[in-house]
Amino acid sequence: MPKALVVDDEPDIRELLSMTLHQLGLEVTTAASLNEGISVLKAESFAVCITDMRLPDGDGLNLIDHIQQPPRTCRWR
Repeated sequence: MPKALVVDDEPDIRELLSMTLHQLGLEVTTAASLNEGISVLKAESFAVCITDMRLPDGDGLNLIDHIQQPPRTCRWR
């Protein structure tokens, strides 16, 4: 099942988007802040991310910037 991340500080909006995306066949994870969203993205992969533009600790563009960064790889010497 494809997974979606919803990042919004409003609980009602998170719930509404979660219900709608779930009805469309997506497994949904939610986050209430920019930092929480980034933490979730570090732990999991998502097919879709929906974010609020105004979050209590930043804005949605910061989250988009994080998503667009190439994955970091470790190099062993």
